[in-house]
Amino acid sequence: MNRREAKQLVGTAWLNSSYRTAWETRIMRRRVPLYRIGIAALRALNAVTGGPNRPSLKVTRWERVGPHGGTFVMDKLETMTGRTDHPVTSRAELRARTSFASRLARAVSADEWPQIIAEYDRRRRGEQPQYRYVGHRPLNATSHALMDEAWVRGDLPTDPFRAWNVLKYEDEGAFYSEFFTHGNARGYPGGETNPGFQLGRIMCDVHWRDTATLTGERAILRRSRFLRAKELVKFLRIELKEVFRPPTGSVAPAAATSEDVYTPEVVAAVADFVKPEPLRSPTARGETRTDQRLASAIDVVAKALPPTVTEQAAEAARPGGGGPPPAQSHQPRAAQQPASPPGARPTDRRERSPRDGR
Repeated sequence: MNRREAKQLVGTAWLNSSYRTAWETRIMRRRVPLYRIGIAALRALNAVTGGPNRPSLKVTRWERVGPHGGTFVMDKLETMTGRTDHPVTSRAELRARTSFASRLARAVSADEWPQIIAEYDRRRRGEQPQYRYVGHRPLNATSHALMDEAWVRGDLPTDPFRAWNVLKYEDEGAFYSEFFTHGNARGYPGGETNPGFQLGRIMCDVHWRDTATLTGERAILRRSRFLRAKELVKFLRIELKEVFRPPTGSVAPAAATSEDVYTPEVVAAVADFVKPEPLRSPTARGETRTDQRLASAIDVVAKALPPTVTEQAAEAARPGGGGPPPAQSHQPRAAQQPASPPGARPTDRRERSPRDGR
């Protein structure tokens, strides 16, 4: 296949093509030596400018959910000390847990270069691709649980969520995404806990799988370089400012915890119905009897969910039910401000899950 033929491929035809793999490998062949030199330079800078609590910038290994519901290991540089599950709440805390070199590495995404180096070595050995330059960003199990809970609570539309739930188990992970370059991924406060961020990730990932092309992938790579340059300028400006005016610490208010029916077990059970068939639990596939206590909790959740369009249409079609559908008690936050990318077309998913059937 030549370049002219490759440019005609769209969607999964392009994503699964051998030309794409060869094209990516050529890019890696040029960039991997530069990545190795850059990591060595950052480590040397870290040894000179870092304090006693500086990160090591050694390669660490992180688990991410990959194709077929399994996990794969992502290599990253250690750019922060302390607990990885403890979010940074202030610039003062960020400076205390990082060094100048590690903050520079984070600004230009050098902390993820080891993953590309590992992927290139894997391809040189003749193994199947496990990581791509452009696609959907792989998440860990905790982040997946956040996305599932947002859907169960009604913050995410069902059809795009189902489509995303399928592709995340079928496609490889990626370094950049359309959401990062065109969806303003870093513009949402709170990141993955923000409903707008979650909806934007889903819409951009589903849109990319349907419309991916060689031209689009090259545009995303060019756009990512531009955004990295902006991040570098922003980083240098902030660092220069904090030399003369160091940030002061601030204590984040304790998050209020409340008990509700959305327990992890209930969320996992409800979300299980929108997974691909091979990954569903035996209960979701109808092969075992449902736990009655868990079923009661799920029923409580289902009653709290907003009615779907299908339910409203069915209610209107009943005898004596020709009036307008009942008003929703609350509007899902994600539905108030849709975050679909330009040109995104709605996905056509005819299957219905038990959550829709409520």
